[in-house]
Amino acid sequence: MDEPEAAAPIINLRGERVALGPLHRGLLPLLVRWENDLPTIELGGDVPRPQSPEAVAVAWDRLIAGEREGWIGFAIYELPDLRPIGYTNIRDVGGMHRTAEFGIAIAEPELRGRGYGTDATRLLLGYAFRTLGLNNVLLDTVADNVAALRCYAKAGFREIGRRRQAHWRDGRLIDIVFMDCLRDDFLAVGGERSEDR
Repeated sequence: MDEPEAAAPIINLRGERVALGPLHRGLLPLLVRWENDLPTIELGGDVPRPQSPEAVAVAWDRLIAGEREGWIGFAIYELPDLRPIGYTNIRDVGGMHRTAEFGIAIAEPELRGRGYGTDATRLLLGYAFRTLGLNNVLLDTVADNVAALRCYAKAGFREIGRRRQAHWRDGRLIDIVFMDCLRDDFLAVGGERSEDR
């Protein structure tokens, strides 16, 4: 008997290289692997530590179910085959202030540096500014994550400050870079072309 064909993922936003769709429980095996890739976790600025499948499921189930107020997350799919390659989110969406924070992980290391992060960032910013009516999106990353800093700048983010020597890795202290993107900054770098297709 043939196995049933897996349903195609739901796609909300489509870019040139990636598509964004809702996170779902079917992604949990990948999330467990990604959350246990210590270099990837450390690149994102978090403490690298092993996590059981149960712990990952508990943390992500709450997000997938929409139980964290002000948190909107998407799976990132590589085009054209819709292979899941990471996730992105905006969080702490501040209603009357029209602000939020941004996060992203291209969780498949061999796919970094190919423009997937830039495309996903532009898609999510387009959603934040056009659909949600936000005006300011903030992020932070470690200063030695040069590829991420380039990606963010291409999407319209600008450095607004640093928390000096605030991240410890490999026996050295690294700055944390703070960047923000205004709706006008996004439009100035061609953000109007980031409409979902």
